[in-house]
Amino acid sequence: MVHFGKLENKFVITLFSFALLSFIGFLDYKTGSEVSFLLAYLIPIFLISFYNRSEKTLLTINALFAAIIWFVVDSNSIDYSNLFNPIWNAFVRLSIFLIIGLLILNIKEKYKNVLKLNDELQKLNDEKNKFIGVAAHDLRNPIGAIYSFADLLLVDNNISKLDSKAIKMLSYIKELSHDSLELVTNLLDVSKIESGRIELSPKFQNYIEFSTKLMYFNLLIAKRKDISIKLETTYEELYFNFDENYLSEVFNNLLTNAIKFSHQKSNILIRISITEKNMVKTEIIDEGQGIPVEEQAKLFNYFQKTSTQPTGGEKSYGLGLAIVKKIINEHKGSLGVVSEVGKGSNFYFELAK
Repeated sequence: MVHFGKLENKFVITLFSFALLSFIGFLDYKTGSEVSFLLAYLIPIFLISFYNRSEKTLLTINALFAAIIWFVVDSNSIDYSNLFNPIWNAFVRLSIFLIIGLLILNIKEKYKNVLKLNDELQKLNDEKNKFIGVAAHDLRNPIGAIYSFADLLLVDNNISKLDSKAIKMLSYIKELSHDSLELVTNLLDVSKIESGRIELSPKFQNYIEFSTKLMYFNLLIAKRKDISIKLETTYEELYFNFDENYLSEVFNNLLTNAIKFSHQKSNILIRISITEKNMVKTEIIDEGQGIPVEEQAKLFNYFQKTSTQPTGGEKSYGLGLAIVKKIINEHKGSLGVVSEVGKGSNFYFELAK
């Protein structure tokens, strides 16, 4: 949209347009039929139409002046057999000027409305994120306490004092509170990321050591399904800058998903390599159920689930991969998946070395 610097005076803009049209008419008259200036008459019309304070009246005045200038040039340059022809030509040109100018004004008005709606949607989105963040934060502490108390009651010293029914109920309480705590934590992450409050603190550190540590952490979960996790790489050390805290979320989400959707006694492979573009590529490869091709495109959206279900009755809320995508984007990296039903999945991400 044209603002003409700080110029806000419609009278000055109109004078400028008149002067430009007069100059174009003068050139048209002097060059005659040898050089065509037909399209040049539209330049001031475009400028007026895009002027930020333009309106229909201002456009009509300038369009009328453009048609008159063109009429004068034609009348003095071309020998018409009667006066009707140049008048008719001037009327047609005036109509064209007005149609083009009004179309631009209409488009410009719609553009302003879109910008206004975008601002309103952004405000609503910010309020939504704020509400989710506050609600999730307030819920996390009591849910965490419920989980901790249930876990405390189920330790060896206390479990002998409880009957089987009470133990079963406490196990349900512990499981449900753990799932709720995971959901609340993910909602907090979503709120933080969407509101732009994610701030990376990258450090120059050994990525192989970092990956190995997270692999061992997730092995404890994998053992429940008798799943093995192995790390495959040709590098003993691989140093570059990354945020350990947020990248841990990426690793844990991808590994947890691989475990959830893998069959018992299967294998998960973590492969780390360097691409031709000198990017660090990390692949989490499982032997699970795989994901249908038509469902893969929506995997990284919030609250999106596929027809593939966890093999051990685990919960899936459709938030983890969306969070992973945001974190990888913040690292200026890329994320993708290769999957085939019945053969497993390969979730991979690449980071600048």
